[in-house]
Amino acid sequence: MLLGRAAATTPDDSTPDENTTTTAPPKRPSEADVALLGAAQQVELTMVALYDDAIAGVTGWSDEDAVVMVAFREAHEDSAVAISALLGRQAPNARSESLYSALAPSFVGGRDDVVAKAWEAESAAVATHGELLGSLQGFNGATLIAAIQMAEARHCTVLADLLGTDDTALLLVDDEADPLEVNG
Repeated sequence: MLLGRAAATTPDDSTPDENTTTTAPPKRPSEADVALLGAAQQVELTMVALYDDAIAGVTGWSDEDAVVMVAFREAHEDSAVAISALLGRQAPNARSESLYSALAPSFVGGRDDVVAKAWEAESAAVATHGELLGSLQGFNGATLIAAIQMAEARHCTVLADLLGTDDTALLLVDDEADPLEVNG
């Protein structure tokens, strides 16, 4: 009965109204997107370098800790490679030296301190990608950044668990984290 009624109220002409101006977002990154995605790649490559420092510089990693740190390092590297594939020759393919210099001192020291700083950095990366999503125009770039953001939010949960917290707010992402600044 409902189908018959719906069919009875559906116009015969299936062409869109002449006044409809809906356009799909571009699939490829726009010129503005290239700069934003390049900055995102620099964040990812900076995180790779920071995890390298943590893996090499912290003594006392448990087997579980080591597996997590290596997996997160590789995840950031994979994200950087995916952004590079999207941008092609326009990808910077380099970490942000200013961001690295600001964060590197926090990625050496005791295990708990480094894991806590990694949680903060991952939360900031999630905030960074959230901010990017509001500015990206191209569908492919936005889809990629959204996927990266989700993975990094999961990193926060794992890092908080490594710290032994059962506080739900800490097991998630620091929703007050400031986005990371990439200045070259």
